[in-house]
Amino acid sequence: MNKEHIQDLMKKVYQWQHTNRTRFVIRSTGKKRFLRATDWERGVFWLSVADAWKETNDQDYLDGLMDYTLNTGFRPGHLPRFADDHVCIQAYLPLYPLMDTPEIIEYATNAFDIMINDPKNGRNDWWWCDSLFMAPPAFAGISAITDDKKYIDYMDTAFWDAVDNLYDPETGLYYRDHRYIPNDEQTELREKNGEKIFWSRGIGWVLTAIPRILEHMPQDYPTRGQYIAMFTALAEEVIKYQQEDGFWRTSLLDPENYPSPESSATSLFVCGLAWGVEKGLLDKSIYLPIITKSWEALETCVHDNGMIGWVQLPAYNPRDVEFEHNIDYGAGAFLLAATQVMKILK
Repeated sequence: MNKEHIQDLMKKVYQWQHTNRTRFVIRSTGKKRFLRATDWERGVFWLSVADAWKETNDQDYLDGLMDYTLNTGFRPGHLPRFADDHVCIQAYLPLYPLMDTPEIIEYATNAFDIMINDPKNGRNDWWWCDSLFMAPPAFAGISAITDDKKYIDYMDTAFWDAVDNLYDPETGLYYRDHRYIPNDEQTELREKNGEKIFWSRGIGWVLTAIPRILEHMPQDYPTRGQYIAMFTALAEEVIKYQQEDGFWRTSLLDPENYPSPESSATSLFVCGLAWGVEKGLLDKSIYLPIITKSWEALETCVHDNGMIGWVQLPAYNPRDVEFEHNIDYGAGAFLLAATQVMKILK
């Protein structure tokens, strides 16, 4: 792996995606859903651009990020208590200090105060595993920006309740949502080979959520060690499912049923594992070869024009993927992986 090459490739991916942003997605009903600037597909892309800017200090990333806020006005999405409408706040976090406009932070605090003033169990608001990436790091970030502990305290309580709901002790993995959790009231959903259904991108969101939370969490926060233990345990599990070509498939436990490579989950796993190596939490001798193999696989996903393919389109379970499949969050996941890999090459 070469840092300069990675930096050039991530810039190429960014430039293509910025020029060719996804306009709509096709729902399961066949109808189009046009994307708002604050929808999660866009928010994930722009928070990744924010990370790329922080790592490279490349003005192009900052210019794009600032243009993004012209469309959002630093606002979250329009739905209250909805994690997907909070993820864009993560893109704003590094910009707040540049703006010297405290009022723009109020959009985030007002959205979060709705939840804090009417607290619910984490499993009620953050009932799907993707949500652990979308909202909790934004709560932790706003807590750090405002120096107000109530946001991280609320996040911490809700996070662990959500995790307790989604965790499968038999595998050490996390269900996507209640539809896949075995219970007495519904027929248990299984993969074709009889295994439980664990969706790779969903678990990728969980793994990469923890570094993003810890970035804003005080070193002496009471449960910080619990997050680290969760991260290292999950990292140890997910590497068992890397395939010979370096990719993870959309189904962790039934890769043969979905044999195509999948870049968004692979990118998220690379990002999380590289962070763990950088922080000294994961054994470099074990994890660096896994990261290297996966990064080399990810490079093959980038088309000559800079479009990244093999991205599973919006879903909540394992599905087939094609080389031509592309969407904003797929480029975002790739940028997150690239940014983190560059850090371990310093």
